[in-house]
Amino acid sequence: MASNWFPVGTDNGKGWRLDIVSLLAVIGESSMEAHSQALTSSWTCILPRIIPAPQALLKPSRPTRMPQLPSQVVGVHNGTAVPTLSYFPNIIHPIDEQPPLSFVVFKITHKVKGPVNPPPSSANTNPLKKESASTSIDRGDLGDLENGPTPKRRSTFKKLEHTFSTKPTFSTTPRPHIPTRTYSPLSVLSVVSCLLTVGLLIWAFLIPDGTAVLALGTISLASSIVGYASWWSPLLTKRIFKAIVPPGDVVIRTREGAFILVKCNEDVARELYTGTEECNYKVSTQVYRFLVGLGTFLLMVSVVLLGNCNFTMQAAIGVSYIVLNGAFWLISLLNKGKFWDLSAYLVENITPLDAKNADKDSTDTFEGKPSFTRTMWYAIRETKRIDWVKKSGAAPTTPQWDKWLNLAEQEARKDNRKWNAVEQREKIVGQLDSVSRDDAVLVDNAEQHVPALQVDLPATR
Repeated sequence: MASNWFPVGTDNGKGWRLDIVSLLAVIGESSMEAHSQALTSSWTCILPRIIPAPQALLKPSRPTRMPQLPSQVVGVHNGTAVPTLSYFPNIIHPIDEQPPLSFVVFKITHKVKGPVNPPPSSANTNPLKKESASTSIDRGDLGDLENGPTPKRRSTFKKLEHTFSTKPTFSTTPRPHIPTRTYSPLSVLSVVSCLLTVGLLIWAFLIPDGTAVLALGTISLASSIVGYASWWSPLLTKRIFKAIVPPGDVVIRTREGAFILVKCNEDVARELYTGTEECNYKVSTQVYRFLVGLGTFLLMVSVVLLGNCNFTMQAAIGVSYIVLNGAFWLISLLNKGKFWDLSAYLVENITPLDAKNADKDSTDTFEGKPSFTRTMWYAIRETKRIDWVKKSGAAPTTPQWDKWLNLAEQEARKDNRKWNAVEQREKIVGQLDSVSRDDAVLVDNAEQHVPALQVDLPATR
């Protein structure tokens, strides 16, 4: 009786059958969609191999930008406002990991060496200062102005005239881009899956199983075609002109009331925050559509062939797909910084000691309790400006709040780090709320105790 409970053997009658192995080839689409952009940004995407759910890459259109997150990004000095946070800054400082009402300050600069092209200018370098330093001008060079020009003085004046008459130039270097890491988990897994596919092909030749050879060949060719059609690289926005501009510091406000202040120059701000990343694909849109159609046909043929392999190869291919699905799922748990090469940027956490732990209690007073006002004051205290507050809509647009913001800016410029921001808010804004409530009560009582006036109007003819 026990033998009737489970199949026995591998025959086509009462034994085990693995016709469902073709279904394993298309399972795991959610994991592949999460890895699709990072996977196709590396040259390893064109390797012939078996991958779970290759249909995740068979899309009618390709994305033009990286995924974005809703967040208020405002320039402190230039006032540029962006309603979303770009993909790569969210890898550098994930906003989802910021506790509500927290505050943090980062300093992001370009490294001397890195994959990102050097920016055309920097907030810390002044071309006029460089030129003046190269001329080595001093009072001895100018000589006595009353005695007429000397040859040395004339050459010095020519240098000054050239310095201040030079027209603004623009950069012709290529746009910077952020590549994937050479040994990223996805690249390593792509190489491993290619070697695994080669091993399965050799096994199918040795058995021999021609159907398995054709199935592995078509599905590997389909993955290569689709990978080449989707092969791309992210391009960042760069400044073209070398004009002297204010610092590019930005403030990021999350929906949960956390503030992130990033101190950087305009080049970094344009590349990561205020600019737009573009997807630079290797093939045109028409070629992409043709390759996707060809890949779709090969995928359908391979699914049919996988269902007609012998038991041994179906078991081997099925186990391979199960292992690859598990590997892609495990990789999805890793930080996205493991996939992209951001070594061109130097990131430092420079949050002041008295601004850390803004989301935690310190004392039992108004100032010791975490609140949106206290966190916003910390940001104003570091930026010493309130224009970005009004631009981002962080505070209500009422006369009372404007009064508090102006007072906060004054105290921040005085470097009064111990100003009682929350207490002043209660005095300026909270007093209005209490007066409004008292007025409402008085009006309500008046309506209940004062009878309505009845006026007899004269009759009209």
